[in-house]
Amino acid sequence: MSATTAAVDRTAPGTTAGAWRAFNLQLALFRHVWHGTVFTSVLLPILYMVSIGIGVGAYIDSASVGGLTYAEFIAPGLICSVAVMMLGNDMVFPVFGGYADWGGHYLAQRATPLRPVDMLNGHLAYAVVFRPFTNCTIVAVVLAFFGVYASWWAALAVAAAALVSAAMAPWMHCWASSIKNDANLNMIFRFAVMPISLFSGVFFPASEMPAFLQPLVWASPLWHGTELARAATAGVAPVLPPPVHIAYLVLLAVTGWFAARRVIERRLNF
Repeated sequence: MSATTAAVDRTAPGTTAGAWRAFNLQLALFRHVWHGTVFTSVLLPILYMVSIGIGVGAYIDSASVGGLTYAEFIAPGLICSVAVMMLGNDMVFPVFGGYADWGGHYLAQRATPLRPVDMLNGHLAYAVVFRPFTNCTIVAVVLAFFGVYASWWAALAVAAAALVSAAMAPWMHCWASSIKNDANLNMIFRFAVMPISLFSGVFFPASEMPAFLQPLVWASPLWHGTELARAATAGVAPVLPPPVHIAYLVLLAVTGWFAARRVIERRLNF
């Protein structure tokens, strides 16, 4: 009696193929949890528009927000804020849990030919490309029914939101990969996500902030993304030339990727 066994290919995939496999794993996980993200990434911005953009906006003089209606002023910021809200869901608990018994999907992937950098690239592609160009697009389309866009260039607001994701995602991944105690997980929401969402020129002009806080506003990726998105949706010239805003976000994305790669390889090279 003889038995034959099929050869198993255990060679490491190329960089693109490896990232694609890790990306597809994130999509498979998303199919099981997508309903849990609907409120924070879709319904919440719409509620903001109805309650604040239209309700509170009825009492705000358009001259104080650059001659726009208040709904027109906050709409681009809401689109970009969705990207930040989603990163809180995609880059904190899932990344921390990837190394632990919460799910351990990084440990499971490490048992395959995938390299740590493949897992990082796949996870970032999911958070930077798939999520903004699905959820942010849905929000942008829904907000269009409120009549808050001045031209078809408004579609570029979603690209601005993706740039915000690209700038923040690797740094959040790096942070979540670095901590060992789950008690510290909520710190990023208290000291990063929430302050960035509130003080980045989304709900009021950043110039209204006290002078000593202005440098923090300029450092915020959401502020740069909101400036780009507002230029697209309302035709308002951004504070800095668009290439400067873009260059800053790209710089954060690139340096963050190297930092995240260093941490994930240290955690998973065994």
